[in-house]
Amino acid sequence: MRLANDSVLRQALYGMYVALFNAKRVCPSDFHASRLTTIQTALMGIEDCGWRVVGITREALELLATVDFNKNKLPRQLCRGHITDRIDTTRLLFERGEPIELDDFFKVFLHNDRTVIMLNKQNTKPFPDYIDIDNSDATLFPNGSLMSWKHRKKEREYLRLLHAELLARERK
Repeated sequence: MRLANDSVLRQALYGMYVALFNAKRVCPSDFHASRLTTIQTALMGIEDCGWRVVGITREALELLATVDFNKNKLPRQLCRGHITDRIDTTRLLFERGEPIELDDFFKVFLHNDRTVIMLNKQNTKPFPDYIDIDNSDATLFPNGSLMSWKHRKKEREYLRLLHAELLARERK
């Protein structure tokens, strides 16, 4: 995952964060939290592994099972919901006296950037229960477009196995 390991990219993105931090200082009414969230989301979206999927709701998994785990047969029925609201991450990074240090910036961002695949209607508070997905290296469900994700054969097979394991556990 380049956001965790690529020192040149990390420095470039951190430099943009510091520039935004300073812009907020100079023009606070122009760089309010919602605008900073939009800008920060676009900047960090450069990485295919942004919005890392770490789980799926049972309802989303069951819906995917009805179409042999092919997300493309369910247009606009699923989304990736952030466990930590993006606006909360923005506040944490920008509502402070000084910019957060580079390593801490990425720790906060990567931790708070985790998402769960769910039905659109589940993307509310309280956050829904979900099944963990082992995706620490962020190779599953990479970004497609900013809000979408690639749902390839690899992802379909992973979800098919996960679903089969859940069914087997329930039968016991």
